[in-house]
Amino acid sequence: MAGSADHSQDRYSRAFFTYEPSPVGNAIFIAVFAVLIPLAVIIGVKCKRLLCATAVVVGLALEVIGYVGRVLLRNDPISEAGLNLFLVGTTLGPNFICIVIFMTVPPVVTVYGDHFRSWRPKWYQYLLYALTAASVILELAGGLVSTMSDTQNKADTGRHVLATGLALLIVALAILIFHAVLFAIAVRTRNHSLDIKFAGIYNSGSFKAFIFAYAFATILILIRTAFRIVVVSEGYDSSIAQSEVLLLVLDGLMVLLAAAIVLVFFPWRFLDRSPPQTSSPKASKTLPQRIEVPPYELPSTHSSPTYNMNPKTPMIPKTPTVIYAPRKSNYAEPLPQRNLVDHEALW
Repeated sequence: MAGSADHSQDRYSRAFFTYEPSPVGNAIFIAVFAVLIPLAVIIGVKCKRLLCATAVVVGLALEVIGYVGRVLLRNDPISEAGLNLFLVGTTLGPNFICIVIFMTVPPVVTVYGDHFRSWRPKWYQYLLYALTAASVILELAGGLVSTMSDTQNKADTGRHVLATGLALLIVALAILIFHAVLFAIAVRTRNHSLDIKFAGIYNSGSFKAFIFAYAFATILILIRTAFRIVVVSEGYDSSIAQSEVLLLVLDGLMVLLAAAIVLVFFPWRFLDRSPPQTSSPKASKTLPQRIEVPPYELPSTHSSPTYNMNPKTPMIPKTPTVIYAPRKSNYAEPLPQRNLVDHEALW
């Protein structure tokens, strides 16, 4: 019995913290993450983006579970359930925040113009979402194996799998950042070809703040993921893993700020607005309408009606003066006119 207890205690000592987690710090993170959950639901329903809101809710719920696990570790330092909750919750939570960031990119590209992007839409969706899904699977499997293994070799294998899953998330974020930089350069250097239909959106201060906020949230998730890779690679008993200040600042705070940014600058609050009716100075001018002038024939040299040759007035022919000349066969000879003056008598 003693040997079995020593073996179990040796297994726990590799995974559990050598310090007592702070009750105040963990309680604050639990409360704040929990408060953000109903806020995410309200925003998702209001913007009619339940899929995006669900991803945020799942990420926040996992963070709450993770910090509840830390509280359990404070009450019971050898609680295997507490460690599993902590690792699984705080490791998987940021992946779902990243999904929301990935979902934001296509509509942002549409606002500026598809001709600025350096990737194909299908390639973007398949690759980044596949990397995120693989990261979640490897992180879950690696976290459970590293904490539930009875031997050091299995625990090390689990940590390596967990580190691989975190590295895949780093790769997905790096791809996103790289193409986002190329896209920003293209928009900056070729802004003359922007679609004027969305000028009211991409010229607004709120939309620009949304772009910078999401870029900042991406950097925060990147910093947190890099920190977790170092922690897992060094081992759970390393000085970095056993520093609660580093964990709360470089892990908990980074994820909390990123989740708050995603909700405050919820993308479809800015992207679902109908394009304003904007027009360029050239397009605002009323083009002269083409006037169709009916064709007319030139007057002949013979006696014909008189035509109005002024093209600005309607072509209405004047009433012609017709000289009536009846045939002689149909009428009697006209009587000779009587002269009022006798010319013969004058002479």
